[in-house]
Amino acid sequence: MKRFLLTGLSALLAVLLSIPVLAAEQAELVRAFVYEDTLYTYVELTDVTRPITKADATLGTHVFPASGTLETVRQAGSPVTYLLLVDCSNSMPDFQADIQAFAAELARTAGENTRFILATFGKDFTVLAEDLTADSLSAQIDTIAYTATQTRLHSSLGEMLDYFESLPRQGSELRSAVVLSDAVQYDPQGGVSYEEILDRISRSDVMVHSVGFGTDTGALEDMARLVGASGGIHAVVGPSLTAQAAAEDLTEYANNLLVTGFPISSYSGQGGTEHLSVTFGSGAELICRAETEVDIPETLSSGSSETPAEEPVLPPSDAASSGMGGAADTAPEKTPQETGVPISGAVAGAVGGVVILAVVLAAVLLRRKKPVLASAADQPGIYMRLEVLEGTLTSTRTEFDLTDELLVGRDAGCDIAFDSPVLSRRHTRIFWDGTAVRIQDLGSQNGTAVSGAVVTEPRILRSGDEITAGDVRFRLKF
Repeated sequence: MKRFLLTGLSALLAVLLSIPVLAAEQAELVRAFVYEDTLYTYVELTDVTRPITKADATLGTHVFPASGTLETVRQAGSPVTYLLLVDCSNSMPDFQADIQAFAAELARTAGENTRFILATFGKDFTVLAEDLTADSLSAQIDTIAYTATQTRLHSSLGEMLDYFESLPRQGSELRSAVVLSDAVQYDPQGGVSYEEILDRISRSDVMVHSVGFGTDTGALEDMARLVGASGGIHAVVGPSLTAQAAAEDLTEYANNLLVTGFPISSYSGQGGTEHLSVTFGSGAELICRAETEVDIPETLSSGSSETPAEEPVLPPSDAASSGMGGAADTAPEKTPQETGVPISGAVAGAVGGVVILAVVLAAVLLRRKKPVLASAADQPGIYMRLEVLEGTLTSTRTEFDLTDELLVGRDAGCDIAFDSPVLSRRHTRIFWDGTAVRIQDLGSQNGTAVSGAVVTEPRILRSGDEITAGDVRFRLKF
């Protein structure tokens, strides 16, 4: 009998080991803004396979359920505005054909509810045409003369944001600027500093993307950091990437963002910058969470602070491309085949049964005591995945559950350790303060920066922010 049980346990363990581990489900808030008493969020979902049936936004102590159906930009037909900001300086003529090809492909793939604005910058920021259709964009691009003798990139980005702020918004409209440039800044007048424009881009409701040209690696990396602060995409056209492919990547990214509205008329705070947390769930089960900061207008109407008697049910989208299934109307609970639950859900259920059986068999054979339930302190924290951009990692882990803090430095005892003589033994810490993930420099000699901005005091860290500590660079996705 014992031999039989051992054989059965071995077979079950073999089955378990043969099943691939599912990737962690993640959400990243790339844009959040308030328009007419509604909070709109644009979220990038990664590896989400379960149907999302519930979304809540938390501002301070107030929780606001989402309204409408959860859909991507493409599914919802949400309005999108692209402002193409073309560098017309005299270093750009060699890239004219690529700029024309990018614009043509962007116009072809952007979608029906898209409008285009064309602007140039050199010495001055100039809007050439507004409310362009996909057909008229290419014709306007062809008229640009690349003759400017200055490249006031930072100042022009600021003027571009000023311009967007002067435009009437179309509800949940996703506003995107695409900078097409070799990124070489030449501004004899001084203009806006890199740190100033980096901070402004990080707080703007405009998502900034960039398409880089040329071989000035340092300048292109600086532009990539600006884009990173906005949650946008940076691409460099060259031997490994065509202009058409760069345009396709951009529209695919934008069209697959999850756009959600949260009515917040009952918000009773003071306005200003608020910490925002958005949670996504499947039934009563939490799938993932995303956090950022959002500016709440002081003029937001106070409305009623009473809690609604019954929270509305938010049905999932029925489009497969978003990784969410289900009907648009609330319906009784059905089987996985009826509700469109991904097959991975059924596999997970089977695996759960196998795991339970394996544990029972192991308990019988090894006569172990009943395990003690984990305390709250033992529960997993915020899942994080490390991506090293520059530097030699000496620690072995690249995935973490943040419950207290992660230490970064050259000491082998740090959670994230690098082989670098300019890195302090305990250089930086990433920690959870109960409301947000924050990063703090620990008095290091060579400093810490997030997306190019020097960290002088604990500040909020967002998923995907580029962290520089001494001469190493890395990201944490969570």
